[in-house]
Amino acid sequence: MKNILIILIVSNIYLYAKESLYLHIPSKLPNNSSVTSFGKELIKLIDNAQDEISFAIYGLRGQDDVLQALIKAQKRGVNINGVVDSDSHDKNYYSDTHLLYKHFDIVSDHKSYIMHNKFFVFDKKTVWSGSSNISDTGTGGYNANNSMVIVNKQIASIYLNEFENMHNDKKFGIWKNKRSYQDIKTDNSIISIYFSPKSNTYKNGIKKLIEDANKYIYIPIFYLTHKELTKQLIKADKRGVEIKIILDASAARNKYSTHKLLRKNGIKVKVENFGGKMHAKSIIIDDKYFVSGSMNLTKAGNIRNDENTIIVKNTKLTRQYKKYFLTLWKMIPNKYLYYDPNPESLDSGNSCNDGIDNDFDHTVDGKDKMCME
Repeated sequence: MKNILIILIVSNIYLYAKESLYLHIPSKLPNNSSVTSFGKELIKLIDNAQDEISFAIYGLRGQDDVLQALIKAQKRGVNINGVVDSDSHDKNYYSDTHLLYKHFDIVSDHKSYIMHNKFFVFDKKTVWSGSSNISDTGTGGYNANNSMVIVNKQIASIYLNEFENMHNDKKFGIWKNKRSYQDIKTDNSIISIYFSPKSNTYKNGIKKLIEDANKYIYIPIFYLTHKELTKQLIKADKRGVEIKIILDASAARNKYSTHKLLRKNGIKVKVENFGGKMHAKSIIIDDKYFVSGSMNLTKAGNIRNDENTIIVKNTKLTRQYKKYFLTLWKMIPNKYLYYDPNPESLDSGNSCNDGIDNDFDHTVDGKDKMCME
């Protein structure tokens, strides 16, 4: 009887884990190890891979534990291939990306628009994807991020086709094949997947969710500059939908940010003061849907960059995300509903002693004038 009970318990855990959502409250400082729940899960998936690992990531900084896990997997016979971003001069934003080239078969896009994906496919059956980069601020935990793990061969095949279009066919941006997949039914969820720039993710996936929302729309987001989305949010607010947005402090300084227009129209927007970034690219709606992936709510994310977006209909996971969002909302002082903290200043956590150029002005910590005041 005990043995039967154990088997049933294990079976239930496996079924629940077919779509798992991992969320992270930003840490006080960056970390060169993968201390986040989704970083640890990524290493576990690498360690358990048997045949192949395909990944498309922005780059690598720190996270030697992820790199060493990949090297060990390759030594035991796992085939590993990757795609990373590079500009037209073959430079990558992250300092340790060259180590990937040293050990694995890596292809990059060589263009000015960015290959911004953050996904892994394991053994043609499991996908790890979300907003987190493989970096000291991403999987290392300094930023607020989310990731999903989906165990589903159909969805893994979809991601693998996108990967092969970039890695094998050397096609990026507008030269890729058009791919979007709606209403894939799993045991627990209904999932739609979009790949920028060909899928027009906003028009074909996100817009109707905003139009149909009737209770709430919560948005934890890095960049918000998309004009049509901004108009739809104002319309939703006027018909009585509760809207709350958490915006990254460095992104709030972007001249195209629409958060001030949203505030003028009565929508509650808090600009975070974490120190690290609000790096999620998500929308949470009515305890029904949430949006996850690599795409910021910008024109470039929608029609220029290489991105992936997942829309999930799953009440349990959406409520999990809502609870996380409201926790972050309470962490941010109400005064930041009305003005924006400087991302590298005494207003923003440990931004003055984290070794990161948080406001992208080429000065760090004590050398930044905002940290001297």
